[in-house]
Amino acid sequence: MWYPGHIKKAKSKIKTYLKTVQGILELVDARAPYASRAYEFEDLFKDKDRIILFNKVDIADEKNLIFWENYYKSKGYKVLKTSLKNVSIKSFLTKVVYKSFQKKFSELRVMVAGIPNVGKSTLINSIKGKKSLRVGNTPGVTRGVQWISVNDQFMLLDTPGILYSEIYNKKIMYKLILIGSLKPEEDEKEFAIEYGFNFFKEKYPEIIRNALKSDVIPDDYYNFIELFAKKRNFIASGKTYDTERAMTVFLKELSDGKYGKIVYDFPEDYDMLK
Repeated sequence: MWYPGHIKKAKSKIKTYLKTVQGILELVDARAPYASRAYEFEDLFKDKDRIILFNKVDIADEKNLIFWENYYKSKGYKVLKTSLKNVSIKSFLTKVVYKSFQKKFSELRVMVAGIPNVGKSTLINSIKGKKSLRVGNTPGVTRGVQWISVNDQFMLLDTPGILYSEIYNKKIMYKLILIGSLKPEEDEKEFAIEYGFNFFKEKYPEIIRNALKSDVIPDDYYNFIELFAKKRNFIASGKTYDTERAMTVFLKELSDGKYGKIVYDFPEDYDMLK
């Protein structure tokens, strides 16, 4: 359910179209700068000039981004940070992104990549219009592929959101659910909230307090969800609290950053970084 067939096709298309671009603009959610690279980026994008764009920094705990920024720079990446919803995107693309790429030709062509809900649609839709589309007549591109023009010297190639074919690391799966990049199955939703509650209790207790609008932190995630439903007056049949609705609303508001600034990724979460 969470790995639709079109994502597999998208990976195949990306490999085909890589020969038409000089660089990759890879968007990640700043709240999960490692987990939100949940696809085979090394295999897909090797030998290309790559920029990692930390998006949503306005709802990320920036002090815990420093490690990841330095980590990616140590691997040879260029790193940019922004909140696409709070800036002039065209200005950001022309004055920051364009200047950060190497230039080999008169026209810079860049592929925009990333998993769902990291800001790709926000970026693309901000500059997309009938006059900005170039379809089919771009050399080396299959007819019907859409390029988006930022200006006369800068073209973007949009790609669908991509993910691993299977996510074996449960922590990564839960983090992607919590940032809204992965649609969970019913049991995954509850497990993700349990993981998130325990994580917040240890690292960001203010998230729990803000969600409940209370200084009291419940003992476990289920009591938290019941209290959340009670606070919102979510009532199910039989006058019981509608915990299913509570979980759905909590995940949506959490992914929107309504409860405070967070970074879910810590180096100790990943064996290769220890």
